[in-house]
Amino acid sequence: MTSSANESTPFTNGSTRPDSPQAASPGDPSAHQASLRFLYDRINYEGAPSQGANYPFRLRRMRDLIRRLGLEAYLASDSSSSTPPPKPLVHIAGTKGKGSTASMVAAMLSAAGYRTGLYTSPHLTALEERFRIDSLPCRQVDLVQLVDRIRSVATAMDCDSELAPTFFELTTAIAVLHFHLQSCDAIVLETGLGGRLDSTNVFASSVTAITSIGLDHQHVLGNTIAEIASEKAGIMKPSVPVVSAVSRPEAVQTVHRKAAGMDLPLFQYGRDFDCDATPRPDWGSQFQYRGRTPPLRPNHQAPLALEGDHQANNAAVAVAIVDLLNAQGLPVSNDAVSRGLGNLTCEARIERFTLRQDVVAILDAAHNPDSIDALVQTLKPRLATRPITVVFATSRDKDAQTMLDWLSPLATHLILTRYVGNPRYREPSKLRAMVDESRIGKSGLESITVLEDPIEACEVGLAKATPGGAVVICGSFFLAAETRSWLQGKSKS
Repeated sequence: MTSSANESTPFTNGSTRPDSPQAASPGDPSAHQASLRFLYDRINYEGAPSQGANYPFRLRRMRDLIRRLGLEAYLASDSSSSTPPPKPLVHIAGTKGKGSTASMVAAMLSAAGYRTGLYTSPHLTALEERFRIDSLPCRQVDLVQLVDRIRSVATAMDCDSELAPTFFELTTAIAVLHFHLQSCDAIVLETGLGGRLDSTNVFASSVTAITSIGLDHQHVLGNTIAEIASEKAGIMKPSVPVVSAVSRPEAVQTVHRKAAGMDLPLFQYGRDFDCDATPRPDWGSQFQYRGRTPPLRPNHQAPLALEGDHQANNAAVAVAIVDLLNAQGLPVSNDAVSRGLGNLTCEARIERFTLRQDVVAILDAAHNPDSIDALVQTLKPRLATRPITVVFATSRDKDAQTMLDWLSPLATHLILTRYVGNPRYREPSKLRAMVDESRIGKSGLESITVLEDPIEACEVGLAKATPGGAVVICGSFFLAAETRSWLQGKSKS
């Protein structure tokens, strides 16, 4: 998929594209800037094609890119037969939860002693965050070398192909190349958008998973739950087991029908496995996993560092995935599961900061109605006694109305803003028009403020927060990226 269909995050501080140096060594900052420019120049935010347009050709181009890099062993077969990857590879799709689930799988595999590569998108502050090995982002010097290796291939393809390789295609190729060169024992890939036509879908997999199905990116994936489910179910491969946590009836029917048609072993949340979670007094929960169908482990209790019932559900999917890897000869012990889940933190995934006078700030990259709903349901009990100031910004292609309908009843003060480092923002004044004036004075909402600058919005939000109150910042990866360093500077921890 092109990066225009995904919340990719170049230059979240609002800076311009870096200039290309005449000559520089890999460790030279100018070489790093030139590498970023080479990739970012291939972004076209307004160029997202309609559903299905030119995509058979685009996936052929992605496969060609991988072959030219000498990574053809990682490619899935074009035939109906299964092609095992050269090393265990997990492929995860979903409307929400796929990034957290991917991070959990990688954390458990790393805890089990396997050198594990994790590819997720978008990043918050640095492109290198997309390419992690055992939780550590790719080094800048390594990224320069990777881009140097891929530049000549991409440039040759510019001449040979109808369309040049895109930003997301190149970053996906860089991820697998990096993990290959660094001799990773296992790889976890998160789709960028959808599944069937996503650039990550050219790779052979050991286990696939679909975390959820909801309405998002309809201009590319389709306008109904069934259509979107069909796109995400497109990551299924012949003979490869699939884990599903979809719950909407149309999505369940679509996913199960496709799995049955391919004669795949399918492990469904609520049928083959499930979980319970008991909130811990401080943060996170005590997680209880139950597998009902072999080879899933029958029971396991573990601490879960990430907050929210939705994260417990994601953890159950992640454990089911490692159980299937376990059955394929990649042992993951109960102890590794506990250490992986108990020590994992995810930036901007209901991330908590303690500010002055016991004010708690929550940063979350929730950017569609389903993820905002999960955020609200998590915060209601956790922040029940705290007056909440919500700072919100989002992108033009998002369902801002539904997100604001969910958030407004939670807020004592609502501050509407934008991000500055990307052109896709929705004007705060247009967000203001979506909030019913009659809400003020009802359900606890006392004020609505519109501010163009996101840091000023956070400063005002903190000023409005009474001692013991809370500030919740949400609505976009871009907003999270631009405000996280401000939160770190204000944090007492």
